[in-house]
Amino acid sequence: MALQLSQQDPGLELQAAFRRHLPQRLRTLLRRARMQCRTGWDCNVLRALHDEITMLAGACGRYGLLETGERLLALESVLAAPVAAHGVPDTATSAGIDALLDSLRPHLQLDSPGTALPAWMQDTTSMAAREPFPRCEVPPDKYWVRLGIADMQGAGNDAALPGAVAAAVSEPVAVPDQPHGPRVRIVNDDDPAINELLLRLEQHGCNVALLDRIDDLLGELRSAPPDLAILVADTETPLDRLAAGLRDARRDPAHRVRLLVLLRAREAEVQLRALRAGADRCIALHSAPDELVNAALELACVDKESAYRILIVDDDAPQALFAQAILRRAGMETRILEESLAVLDELDRFRPDLLLLDLNMPDCDGFELTALIREREGYVNTPIVFLSGDQDEERQFAALDAGGDDFLVKPIRPTHLVAAVTNRVRRSRMAASRVQRRRHRDAGTGLNERAQLLDAMAEHLAASGGRAVRGGLLAIEVHDAAALRGQLGLAGFDHLLAQIGAFIAGHARSGCMTTRHGNAGYLVFAPARGESELAALAETLLESSRETRFGSRASAVRLACAVCAFDDALTEPAQALAAIERTLAAARAQPDRIALHSRLAPDPGAITQRIAAALAAGSFGLAFQPIVPIHGAAEPQYQTLLRLKADAREYVAAELVPVAIRTGSIAAIDAWVVGRCIAILAERQREGNPVRLFASQSLQGWTDAERPAKLKAALSAAGVHAGSLVLEFRAEEVRHNMRTLIGLAPELQRAQVQLSLAGVDGDAVAAGWIDHLPLDYVKLAPALDEATLESVVQDAHARGLKVVTPYVETVVQVERLRGAQVDLLQGHYFRPPTAELGVAFPRAGN
Repeated sequence: MALQLSQQDPGLELQAAFRRHLPQRLRTLLRRARMQCRTGWDCNVLRALHDEITMLAGACGRYGLLETGERLLALESVLAAPVAAHGVPDTATSAGIDALLDSLRPHLQLDSPGTALPAWMQDTTSMAAREPFPRCEVPPDKYWVRLGIADMQGAGNDAALPGAVAAAVSEPVAVPDQPHGPRVRIVNDDDPAINELLLRLEQHGCNVALLDRIDDLLGELRSAPPDLAILVADTETPLDRLAAGLRDARRDPAHRVRLLVLLRAREAEVQLRALRAGADRCIALHSAPDELVNAALELACVDKESAYRILIVDDDAPQALFAQAILRRAGMETRILEESLAVLDELDRFRPDLLLLDLNMPDCDGFELTALIREREGYVNTPIVFLSGDQDEERQFAALDAGGDDFLVKPIRPTHLVAAVTNRVRRSRMAASRVQRRRHRDAGTGLNERAQLLDAMAEHLAASGGRAVRGGLLAIEVHDAAALRGQLGLAGFDHLLAQIGAFIAGHARSGCMTTRHGNAGYLVFAPARGESELAALAETLLESSRETRFGSRASAVRLACAVCAFDDALTEPAQALAAIERTLAAARAQPDRIALHSRLAPDPGAITQRIAAALAAGSFGLAFQPIVPIHGAAEPQYQTLLRLKADAREYVAAELVPVAIRTGSIAAIDAWVVGRCIAILAERQREGNPVRLFASQSLQGWTDAERPAKLKAALSAAGVHAGSLVLEFRAEEVRHNMRTLIGLAPELQRAQVQLSLAGVDGDAVAAGWIDHLPLDYVKLAPALDEATLESVVQDAHARGLKVVTPYVETVVQVERLRGAQVDLLQGHYFRPPTAELGVAFPRAGN
């Protein structure tokens, strides 16, 4: 008789999920603990193991795995002593731990997800043949359900009972049906956050499985690609191996495998490597659990929605049918209209995800039709892509200026059309899904979504125009949350946090927004309250919490509160969040009291302050990467890279530039880089060793209309040779600031400065940037597939441009690029220029 788990009972679903994944979690635990026993203990790993074992032991007890729970409790007791003493196990204790680990081996395989049968029921001999045996002609209500067998009501006579018991023993316990939701594969990690993420995703109906290694994930990508892969990454993770497997799995445009990378530490280098490997999103591993789950669900479910709806508007029937055939083969739903004005009536009937428009049509051309569509309230953000044979560059830019999102030129390859449409629709649907979630407010707790609060705070601060505004943040955190979670278990702890959230939201009342913050904290945004009012609210919360009990076990909690009022130095959301985090760190040391940001000592280590100090002192530095030709020889040329040394560490451009853009100092930094390059170029020319330098710039730093003239004057005064300086802008930034670059490019030509576009891929070529911009160089995006690489290089060479590829590390890569006729290689390494390249200048420092 099969065990039927009610789909309506989340407790039974959670139990089944826990039992199904427990063996994998035990194997991971044993591997970590044995490594510590053999190589020596680390106090941080010891504490993490202790906490994980405590949590597993409690869960085993709740879900009926009493023997496994007892073994884990014995292990937890042995680890508790060194943890309490802030030490590590000695040799004898390690030997005892090793023995306890051996005792867990029989528990690595669980026979079924049901509760184990009592010993007297495991004997299949007929009960009538044994004397004595327990007499129970009419068992109590729900007796068999409590034993994990089934409801035997209806078997009301003595003869029926033994047969039913025998059937229950001999018939295997049925495993609940696997979820039919998105297939998610998680590369196992020792961090408890992964186990929690797994259980939460299963509760949302995802088909989740743990994989031991990246090799296992690569195998699945080849055989049965999942909807979403999740990986924890740090500096040691071999992301380059994953990149090739992802590219192969994504060749089918109708099913794109998503990759969510959880960063063990917030390191810009790891995040960049993950994005280059094909990650769709990177998020901190120790973000709030809801944030992790929402990010995973957003990526996993993006392709589980209805087919993409594409409205094709073209008066040329053969061309429209050609596009329709291509898109339908990719699984999209299409509709063709040959009359442009008929679009306005069809919009609300068909509800397209994207409009594919011709430019030149009778009655109403593409410019006018786009303007009419954008006037409709529900179609302001609907992607509009032009597909036209019009080669006039000015008309193509006018189409984008009229409200178009992309311009594709006929004839077009089918794969290019499918990729362009698919990417636009995916981004549009994900953005709409994100907006919908941000408007959500939990009906039970009154909590807002985190993104909703952050957007509201950003709008509030942006309205200030850089001046101090009223309002501030209050952060509340549950003290000693790890111990509470160990006592209550995952479900009980979640219930407790939900009640605390409702408690805080109720006290904050109208005019404030409250959301979860971190693993066991909350953030209140109060746009109309100052420091004293927020401190009074915090005091009220502390006093009320002492008299209130939370959760199913009526637990008492202690809270840590931090108050940060907005001031002249906090005019950006990132700055405000950093300030409240710093204040909360001070509050953790004094629970039941309130920490005020205004009373903290200044933080001299903030990047904003370091950038300001470096600008004042001119103490930035430059590093250089050689750029060398694949074929023949060329004058020495180098890529300059911004650096800042401070407090025994070196900040790289990826850390400095985003902060500089947010704080409005990017123009000054870009000007420093260009000025330093001009000085180096002039010095090399005087010494008879001329070089060419590529300087990365931000378009946001070139909004000053007088800056090109100043650059021309500086080059002329220094006597720098024409073409020695190359300014490089990123394609991703050009996408949103095309007008700025179009106006700047002629000015740079008149100053005899060359122009390079970095991060060029198939989309950039299709958008016409190579055709329309007066470029001298294109630098390829990393990890292009063979077909895209060949196409981009051919298009660039057809227009007389030189092609540079960055991040070259192996001979195999060099040979591949040589075959593709790439002109220049930029190595993914740093070294001072050498004499054999004709240059002996040292690394430019402070």
